[in-house]
Amino acid sequence: MRILIVDDNPTSLQSLKIVLSDLGHDPTPFADPVLALEAAREQRFPLIITDIRMPRMDGLNLLRTLKSSPETATCDVVLITGHGDMETAVGALRHGAYDYLNKPINARELAAVVERSAEHQALITENQDLRQNLDTRVKEVAGDLHRDLEEARTRLRMVSGIGKVVSESPATEQVMNDARMFHNDPSVPVLIEGETGTGKEIVARLIHFGEHGNDTPFVAINCAAIPQELFESELFGHEAGAYTGSRAGGAAGKLELAAGGSLFLDEVAEMPLMLQPKLLRVLEDRTYYRVGGLKKRNFTARVICAANQNLEEQVAKGLFRRDLYHRLKVGHIIIPPLRKRREDIPVLAHLFLARQAERKRKRFSSIDRKAMDILLRHPWTGNVRELENTIERAVLVHDADILTPEHIGFLAGARELAPSPADNRHTMPLDLENLELPEAPIDLEALTTAIIQKAVDRFGGNKSRAAAYLGISRFALHRRLPH
Repeated sequence: MRILIVDDNPTSLQSLKIVLSDLGHDPTPFADPVLALEAAREQRFPLIITDIRMPRMDGLNLLRTLKSSPETATCDVVLITGHGDMETAVGALRHGAYDYLNKPINARELAAVVERSAEHQALITENQDLRQNLDTRVKEVAGDLHRDLEEARTRLRMVSGIGKVVSESPATEQVMNDARMFHNDPSVPVLIEGETGTGKEIVARLIHFGEHGNDTPFVAINCAAIPQELFESELFGHEAGAYTGSRAGGAAGKLELAAGGSLFLDEVAEMPLMLQPKLLRVLEDRTYYRVGGLKKRNFTARVICAANQNLEEQVAKGLFRRDLYHRLKVGHIIIPPLRKRREDIPVLAHLFLARQAERKRKRFSSIDRKAMDILLRHPWTGNVRELENTIERAVLVHDADILTPEHIGFLAGARELAPSPADNRHTMPLDLENLELPEAPIDLEALTTAIIQKAVDRFGGNKSRAAAYLGISRFALHRRLPH
């Protein structure tokens, strides 16, 4: 251990140096306390042994200065005391001194003090390491949360066109506006209805996180995936011994885990009918009991529900309680299927293509106009999820610069939808085989920019439709337009 020795008596200073060296330590002697203080500030000494009575700066002032400085506050300071300094030494302990040694110094006592100091410094170092590791872990967790949030935002942009991508569908934009509005009032329960694959959970996350995110919990539960006999315990939690097989110490339910955040009930139509009145009571009273519990607990989360069935029809059939249905739909969002907002398909397709190409390290950067025509005409019964899976499969199997009809030939009806050679002759905008070039040099960049601008003008400024028409990504189109 590196030890700083401060004593204006040369004999005492040399003796301490020899003993500490024999003990296997690395002592640095100083006769001048001011110079010793400068050395302590420049390099770390875990232990400083100093005499009390010295010119220029006594040991007590040196102690106070060391302990008041962040650079030297963690070092151990041991005072060397004479017979008349005992009271002073005891008082110094109250000001942060680690210990004191009486003159003349006994080698065994010195060795014992140094050993204790080494253990103390090891604990300090370990504590600092643990704190640093904790800080690092906290930053990692915060980073993970940030990445999760960014992932959610990315998927939101893919589904809705928010952020950098502007939605082409008024219906989708309305969904996003409603989600942002409901985010601002956590007391309002929200019901999201839409077919499978339309992105109901993503919209639920937008309601929870909003545009800027928050660190409150988002607890999701799939009502169709929980056995009916376990549903109540899963939702409300249970006390110890509440039923056969219950946990010895009891367990918190999803209502409790979502405290202060959002509880997302996916496929809420599958909730057991007998439990629906209890959920209604939670929404009305904002209180609940664990299974087998006597203590009333407060419910402090927002409730977001999703259904891929028409809940109003379920109510008419007696499969869902009418009072709960009306309580849940105070905030109501209906996500239209992809086939009813086809103007979103080019935006989504290019976003999915860019994402999958990056993930799988493929070259794809644009979509052929014929391939886009197939995508636009496909029924998409699986909605956005089916479109994403289609693009992912094409990128997984193939590698090219442009996605063509051949890459999505597996899509149901793709061959029937693909234009025939005869159709191609009628739809070909330019006769490339008989194209004649002028004698004068061509400014290819200017020609490309002019073609892109013409396409944008043709579709009334709609850049997504212009990009689909040209078979390039919206990003590529944006890059080539004059600013």
